Amino acid sequence: MKVAGTRLSVQRESLKRLTTKDVAPAIKMKRFASLLIELGLVLLHFVTETEQAQESADIVFLIDGSNEVERAEFQLIHSFIANIVEDLNIGPSAIQTAVVQYSNVPSTEFYLKAYNTKRGILKAMQHLHQNGGHDANVGLALQFLMDNHFVAEAGSRAAEKVPQVLILITSRQSTDDIKSAVFLLKKLGTFIFVVGVKDADADEMKKIATDPSFTILLPDVRQMASARTQLMPLLSLVAKKQLVIEVQESKAEAQVSKRDIIFLIDGSSSVGHENFLEMVKFISNMVNKFVIGSDSVQVAVVQSSDDHRLTEWYLNTHTTQSALQSALTRLRMNGDREVYTGAALDYVFKTHFTREAGSRKEDGVPQLLVVITGERSVDDVKAPADALKRAAVMTIAIGVKNADQAQIKDIAIDPSLLFYVDRFQDLHGIKERVMAPLSTLAGVTITYDQPTEPSIKEVDKRDIVFLVDGSYSRKIRKLPIIQSFITKTIEAFDIGSDAVQVGLVQYSDSAKPEFFLNTYSSKDEMLSHVRKLRQRGGTVLKTGEALKYVLKYIFNKYSGSRHEEGVPQFLVLITGGKLNEDVKQTSDALSRAGIKTLAIGFENAIMQQLQEVTLDANLVFDMKDLRSVPEVQQKVLFSLSTLNKPTQTPGLSISPTIKVPTEADKKDIVFLIDGSFNVGDTNLPAIREFIKSIIQTLDIGTDRVQVGLVQYSDIAETEFFLNTYSRKGELIARINKLTLRGGTQLKTGAALNYVQKYVFTRDAGSRKEDSVPQFLILITGGRSKDDIKAPSDALLRSGVMTIAIGAENAVKQQLQEAALNPSLVYHVKEFHSLPEIQQAVLMPLSTLNGVRIISELPTLKSINENGETQERDIVFLIEDSWRAAASFDSIREFLYSIIKQLNIGEDRNRVAVVQYSEKARVEFPLDAYTDKGDLLAAVQRLRPAGGSAVNTGAAMKHVVEEIFTTAAGRRRADDTPQILVLLTCSKSMDDVKEAADTLKRAAIVTFVIGVPDSDRQELQEIVYSPNLLFEAQDFKSLPEIQEQLLQPLTTLIIKFITMPRGVTEGHKRDIVFLIDGSSHVGIYFYLIRDFIVNLIPHFDIGKDKDQISVVQYSGDTRVEFPLNALTNTEDALAAVKMLRQKGGNELRTGAALDFVRKNVFSKSGGGRKHLGSSQILLLVTSRKSQDDVWQPSEQLKQAGVVALVVGIGDVERSELRQIAYSPSLSFRVDNYLGLSDLDLHMLTVSQSTENVPIPPTIGSGVDRRDIVFLIDGSAKLGKGFKVVRKFMAKIVEGFDVGVGKVQFGVVQFSENPRTEFFLNSHATKKKVMVAIKKLKLKRGKKINIGQALDHVMHEVFTSSAGSRIGNAIPQILVLLTCGKSNDDISQQADKLRKLGIVLFGIGLKEADEMVLEPLAYSPALAFPVKSTKGLVNIQHQLQQIMKTVAVEVVE
Repeated sequence: MKVAGTRLSVQRESLKRLTTKDVAPAIKMKRFASLLIELGLVLLHFVTETEQAQESADIVFLIDGSNEVERAEFQLIHSFIANIVEDLNIGPSAIQTAVVQYSNVPSTEFYLKAYNTKRGILKAMQHLHQNGGHDANVGLALQFLMDNHFVAEAGSRAAEKVPQVLILITSRQSTDDIKSAVFLLKKLGTFIFVVGVKDADADEMKKIATDPSFTILLPDVRQMASARTQLMPLLSLVAKKQLVIEVQESKAEAQVSKRDIIFLIDGSSSVGHENFLEMVKFISNMVNKFVIGSDSVQVAVVQSSDDHRLTEWYLNTHTTQSALQSALTRLRMNGDREVYTGAALDYVFKTHFTREAGSRKEDGVPQLLVVITGERSVDDVKAPADALKRAAVMTIAIGVKNADQAQIKDIAIDPSLLFYVDRFQDLHGIKERVMAPLSTLAGVTITYDQPTEPSIKEVDKRDIVFLVDGSYSRKIRKLPIIQSFITKTIEAFDIGSDAVQVGLVQYSDSAKPEFFLNTYSSKDEMLSHVRKLRQRGGTVLKTGEALKYVLKYIFNKYSGSRHEEGVPQFLVLITGGKLNEDVKQTSDALSRAGIKTLAIGFENAIMQQLQEVTLDANLVFDMKDLRSVPEVQQKVLFSLSTLNKPTQTPGLSISPTIKVPTEADKKDIVFLIDGSFNVGDTNLPAIREFIKSIIQTLDIGTDRVQVGLVQYSDIAETEFFLNTYSRKGELIARINKLTLRGGTQLKTGAALNYVQKYVFTRDAGSRKEDSVPQFLILITGGRSKDDIKAPSDALLRSGVMTIAIGAENAVKQQLQEAALNPSLVYHVKEFHSLPEIQQAVLMPLSTLNGVRIISELPTLKSINENGETQERDIVFLIEDSWRAAASFDSIREFLYSIIKQLNIGEDRNRVAVVQYSEKARVEFPLDAYTDKGDLLAAVQRLRPAGGSAVNTGAAMKHVVEEIFTTAAGRRRADDTPQILVLLTCSKSMDDVKEAADTLKRAAIVTFVIGVPDSDRQELQEIVYSPNLLFEAQDFKSLPEIQEQLLQPLTTLIIKFITMPRGVTEGHKRDIVFLIDGSSHVGIYFYLIRDFIVNLIPHFDIGKDKDQISVVQYSGDTRVEFPLNALTNTEDALAAVKMLRQKGGNELRTGAALDFVRKNVFSKSGGGRKHLGSSQILLLVTSRKSQDDVWQPSEQLKQAGVVALVVGIGDVERSELRQIAYSPSLSFRVDNYLGLSDLDLHMLTVSQSTENVPIPPTIGSGVDRRDIVFLIDGSAKLGKGFKVVRKFMAKIVEGFDVGVGKVQFGVVQFSENPRTEFFLNSHATKKKVMVAIKKLKLKRGKKINIGQALDHVMHEVFTSSAGSRIGNAIPQILVLLTCGKSNDDISQQADKLRKLGIVLFGIGLKEADEMVLEPLAYSPALAFPVKSTKGLVNIQHQLQQIMKTVAVEVVE
């Protein structure tokens, strides 16, 4: 290998300091100059006489933790490392160390950046324990160090020219290949020292070490002390940079170019465990030759056997060689009996060679597939192999043992890429032959004799709806032909909201939309839906009714039709049956509406009848002969396109990208099936087959999907628990043996109770406590004899999601009570029709991730942290009528046991009790008892008064007016949660709605406890949230609901929301709902729609009253209807219910915010700001925006728009708070179901007198502002103070400093603040820079940020100190701190905002981010920085914001 040059010199001055013993290894260094030349390295050994270098190095200890090293020997290695650390100068700017163990796989003990003190490292070493393992994979471990330790993220300072050192301690020869990893590590210029003990291989040690003289071989581990003596002088030379390696770039080395390689391997039992390991080793050795990364070579692995096409990992899963090799070591064989290679090839084509799975084929990166199989495939391989070839995937086929050579030949893209060996052990013999095409193939060109699919891209906008016959009158084998026809039609067009839109409807006796015109704006998503299409079924074909349906419900603007914009409208009817009704009238109506109809007939369709539909014989196409399909495709495309005859291109179009399936997620699924005589032996096989078909789609295993099954009639009986079977085959076999339990009565409620208590438990295999989603699938055929609602609510509260399936005599209302949501209720006429709903049932199973325990979070805003410590005012309102009096002892005992669990005190929980029948009677108010003993004694003295009439409404009104008052002990002024617990058993004689609404408006959260005789509808009107309604069988059963009540009662935290003045009731309001319509929302879009529907009744919609608009967004933004479109509540509700999801992969919230400000809140969009209307935006989003939201949100605030934000799931909280008008108007729910519980009463709560400063964006031409640096001057900052000074100087450098321009001041603080100079101290930039350069660290042990903030407000931001705060000049405070404050800072943020001072918060080292964010003017102005060196990374961003943002105080 040729290098630019080498040089080696040893200065005498440095050798003088070495002892005779030290000199020997140092002189040996001369010998490895030639080796270094071969490696492309240069060694320098020098020291200047004038300057002694600062000691610094990054040292990683890589130690053998395998079983070869005995425990006592491992302790000696432990001591050896500890002693070396003791001798080193440890520190963040000196020497850093890390420790990694290796055996089968490497594992990190701690990183370089983990500890910056000697004490910290030695303490961490105390927790070092031997991992064990049979192998010693040094090659894998070295690669692991390059990927995970010698990188900046782990603390490596290689970029700062700090020496990188590896000390390897090994006990035997490596069990894997080390060559590649050693070469790459040395190319990085790493100093590698190797200490060998016991059976270490001396030759291998020399290959690994930077030089043979850097190896120390010790047959006995007890001699390691001598190794330390030899190592320390060399480490000292390295740390002082007296020993330097310079890396010369090799010109001869050529890396393999980018490529995507997928290995499809045989995982069947015929392979056997030993052979499977040989196959894995073969793959490992090959991929080890590549540079792995997102910009280099990517590798995926898929196993195939019988019904499995198991993705081990995708192309974009592992981006480093070590991660890939580690994954290979964890690979395990599936072990099923038969091999379906054809299905596996199809699976790989559809799910792996896609952009989502990491494929870069669209970027021109070569796509390679390596198939290794040892058995003949049961299914056909030719068709899927040809599809791969047409897609230009280069397939290499390797047959072993019993593989069918003809099939292998079909799979390989070319005979030269076909390999066959007799045994798996012989795979290594063909490694180089396989490596050659893997490394060199760049692509293939495939030509076809016949013209292929037409490609029509440049077409005008058009709306195309397919109306497809989904009845059983046609044969099921025709469905793929229809799917293919629709797919190829879609592929020919440019799909998008501004291009071609497509809708799809299936019909038989009735029509059902698959997707609307505006559902998908992405071609890939649309094609994915078409490929998953399932036959609707039905024996009657009503084409006329279906045509009416599409005319009325699909070709309208709410479903996406752009007819009003002049976009051509097309309907493509595909049918296989006779028309049994008159269609002429509907056909004429379609024609009058400007819709051009095309009809395609197959099977029994009569072409003459179809002409009545199209009104044009040229638009009827006969597809009865399969050979005519390509010709019909051409003609239909010609008619749909405005272009001339479509051009024909060689080569098939690329297959659509299909979303990666999610069946492999962990789930616990329990089937609860009706085993009564209602079902009977005739229907049981249908249920068995349905359950088996569901299980076939799932990835069964103890760490994946678990399934349990319970049969019931009058009682429930477990067939098998969740943890009984861990293999799919065993599950299927057990279900095949299922027999009917029998029984005449059906008690579904008791069965639901049974599964909650005995099946969804840890002992029965439930992983609920590990946050694994819990599903119950109820299948029943009759009416339940007992109550279902209470046990189903209990299941819901325990986090179980119930899907209810009814057949024959099942009662729909009972199914709805049992199910998690009405959308999860399915009804079929007979059990044999269960296959019709299979796909519908699989959808929630594969997409729902869990249910939030809604009873914990029913309020305006709730948080789970420290709930039990928050003070509350709790009023118990108890019915004491003659009816309730009979069970009053049980009521009193229940009340006693609840209060006993509460933390009672003046500053904790306060309790009042009120009894009522005709009138309310106060037993004691909130401030009566502060001692729990006294309170419990008062409860024991309670007696019922009795009464015949019950006036619950009057009682609630009395509680609001007399008990929830300051005089009675209420603490509402302190934002203390106000809770009312109502216990009743009778229907009220008076109206309850008005009183219940009054309670809600007063932010009093009402819990309701009822019994079966209570009026359920009335209780639902009263309760604050449906999930705070508890029902007991009778008063004696109250203890059974005690825990359910206590949980929300003790953990609920209520945030009181006050809206800015002028946006509450009694004013005209413009309200815009901006909702996330991206594909990420998926099937849950209807829950967002329902959320809006539930809010609309709160508004007084009218021309001169409230106006509402709905806008959907994803990558772009679409107005569903503007502010001035609807003038009454009924029309608004109807319009919202018609909403259809927009679709789209991207989410650009910033662009959407900008859009609604400019186009929806504007006068032209119906906005009435010019008429004095308040403007409110309610944003609902499901994930972090892909664009910037800071400036658009600030501009919204400046425009006076009050933004409320609701985030769903894993959203970025800081982004929500930034967008919201104020942080208190941002909300987050765990999942979409939580939307139903987020009762946004803040829209109508109360007028606020609080003013919120609005930060307007101003032009860059403004050059006047007052900027004060408030700097932490405590001892913690230490040497970092120089960097902080430099940082301040850089900021100042970017401004035009002077009188009438930008002014600067500096204050330092620790225990107390000290002003270094005021805003008016220095009038020129030069003087400010000189003053900053002269600053000295103040020092001090503690910091008091609160005191410092008070100081700058009272002493620096004042006219006498030079502040121009009274002249509307922007006031900016830059707080930089590196620790936690010792004083109170809770009030300062509000004070600063009210003064109009914008605070930028910079947190270094141990700064408390939780404190920093609230202090900053907005979360976006909080900058956590790991070290002072990171200040340079935020300097430019900080400057830009300071130049463009100002604050004005709203009067």
